[in-house]
Amino acid sequence: MDFIPFDLIQSALSAELTQQGFKEPEPLEDQAGRAVIFAADEVAYSLLYAVKRQSFVLRSTTLTSSGKPGDWRELSAWLFDMKAGERADAESIVNDFLEVVRGPKRVAVVQQQRKKAGKGENRTVDPLFFINRLASLFPEVREELNQEKITYGQVRFITFLRAHVIPRVEDLVQKYPDSEPVGKLCELLEDMYKNGDMDLRSIVTYVFCNGLSKESFQVLHGRFEGDLKKVSGFSRRLIGKNIKPEKKKKSRGKKVEARLS
Repeated sequence: MDFIPFDLIQSALSAELTQQGFKEPEPLEDQAGRAVIFAADEVAYSLLYAVKRQSFVLRSTTLTSSGKPGDWRELSAWLFDMKAGERADAESIVNDFLEVVRGPKRVAVVQQQRKKAGKGENRTVDPLFFINRLASLFPEVREELNQEKITYGQVRFITFLRAHVIPRVEDLVQKYPDSEPVGKLCELLEDMYKNGDMDLRSIVTYVFCNGLSKESFQVLHGRFEGDLKKVSGFSRRLIGKNIKPEKKKKSRGKKVEARLS
């Protein structure tokens, strides 16, 4: 192995988190394996390689008034064999962990904008952000996403989801309905519906959820907990129905004007 996986992942996280105001990583004692902590004023992230699990783990916690970490909350975990793991595997872990730590920052920006603008504020988490998060769950999608940008100069969100993402979701849900990746997918969909702009919310419901088979949708729907659970159920009822646009009502202005004259 011509690289040190832990150092590669730590370096990538450090570059991102220091931009967000976190301190440089410091060694952290952990019986499970090698670990470092990225601390800010009140919160912290930690990178751990759990030896027995043979997994890299990204965690977060709140800090006490004395700067001590509380109970760690596991955000993401990836299997990695230190003897057989390849650089490409480590880079996939980097991409996923970066998406995780960037997600709260993006959502925080949205929430801050809402407070400033009030109830009329437009949501800014867009479909491209959603596609990038999906690529962290399905690493093989990244190359197809790059090819999409090269070929068309943009991402055709609906076409791309139907061609490259939904078939993989079907395969995952059918084979491993109770798995952790399926749970992460449900959390992502709920987060994107809650914080997304109108385009993204429509894509999550009418394109993504409605694009799944009945069996796969029922698996995901059973694990939804927020607003998406109710909305996606209503959305499924519209499959196959032709919804005609509302007819424009004719103005009665001329008749009223004629009577008055």
